[in-house]
Amino acid sequence: MTTKIALVVDDTPANLDFLERLLLMANFDVRGASTYKQAMEQIADIDDLALAVVDIQLPDSNGLRLTEDLRKKYPDSYLVVATMYDERSLVERVFNRGGNVYLVKPHGFMELYKRLTTHDLEKLRKDDHLMIDQYGPRVISSASQET
Repeated sequence: MTTKIALVVDDTPANLDFLERLLLMANFDVRGASTYKQAMEQIADIDDLALAVVDIQLPDSNGLRLTEDLRKKYPDSYLVVATMYDERSLVERVFNRGGNVYLVKPHGFMELYKRLTTHDLEKLRKDDHLMIDQYGPRVISSASQET
């Protein structure tokens, strides 16, 4: 079985620890970081990143920039941006930068875990522009997104 590498980036230690444990239980080889710089260092030697869960606010950058950089380097990665903000304009910006999932903390973590343990990542990548919040998962139409 091929090792699936996941990157978790969150500047809150409790969130980082929780997400690392969650992804370990979902059979990922997990790399953690609390800053943009650390995240870039963690992936410097990785050729194939299966998954990244990125906090929107980082002390030295933001999750939008990191999402865009990850998408350029790993066009097939499943990119999840996690935030406490449930704002339509931010959702659109995440998807425009290459994110697959907009996850509203803390509501979406268990749904994400369920999806990662019951679906193949290839199938999940086809569900582009998924939002997971207190109302559950739903596909967000890309027709209304700004460019």
